[in-house]
Amino acid sequence: MQNVPEEWREEQRAGGGGEVDAKPWEGREALFQINTVNSKQDMDRGKENGETGVKERRKENVEMMNEGGKGRVLMMELTRLVQKTVKESSWWERRGIDITILVLAFLLLPPAFLLLGSSQILVFVLGMVLMGVSHAVISIKGTHLASHGSLSESPAWAEFWAVFFIEVCGSFTARAGVTGHIKMHHAHTNVIGLGDSSTWKIPCLPRSVYLFIAPLAIPIITPLVALGQLKDHSVSQALRTVLMVFLGFYSQHWLLMHVSGFQCPYSSLLCMLLCRAMFSIPYIHVNIFQVRW
Repeated sequence: MQNVPEEWREEQRAGGGGEVDAKPWEGREALFQINTVNSKQDMDRGKENGETGVKERRKENVEMMNEGGKGRVLMMELTRLVQKTVKESSWWERRGIDITILVLAFLLLPPAFLLLGSSQILVFVLGMVLMGVSHAVISIKGTHLASHGSLSESPAWAEFWAVFFIEVCGSFTARAGVTGHIKMHHAHTNVIGLGDSSTWKIPCLPRSVYLFIAPLAIPIITPLVALGQLKDHSVSQALRTVLMVFLGFYSQHWLLMHVSGFQCPYSSLLCMLLCRAMFSIPYIHVNIFQVRW
């Protein structure tokens, strides 16, 4: 991992660069931050002119590298490879596998709610495990796919799934979630002080608490952080986020009370917390790269 100067972190916090918010259907394009039109034109010219086009592109690449454009050339080549791989992939490879996993996660919910209504401790624990696994798949994998717009080619449906998975299931704001993932996570992966490592800092805690106890509070921290992000949203977006997050919490609470048969609202809320926090520790360890060893 790399360390970055303090002024870089200050620039990021100040919103330097003037980048616009990423949208879920712009995920792949936002990853590379290059002019893919020029890349496509280069490829078309190479096809039309045969060897001449290839030589011209190579000559242009050499000139760009000599002028300090090595990074841009590499990203253009990476974009070509990604576009080629996506084009050659089947629908099942692009979306089918992930959608199947999400469907299976949703199918785990009915038996989970029913098992949570059992008075037998082992059956009850099994219900909690199923609920925790289902929530982890939906809220982590679902939000990740939705932030990239990978669930649909339609911009309208991509935005719908982003709101559903990130706000209803993930208890976060879709706008900040997509922008943070595309602009921070992929742009600054493994760079200490930027990206994910800038979102999970509690230096006052001992390392064991920081690594293995504090992450259990993520289900509580996430909606609170989302509320803090609403100041940068329009009134309509902020209202939608609040309603969608409330819908996600209330629907699970209602099902626990009326399907699982919980008698006390506090026991239902405790069950929700345990299920939602079940995989928060590995989530933090995998996604947040600045850990205090």
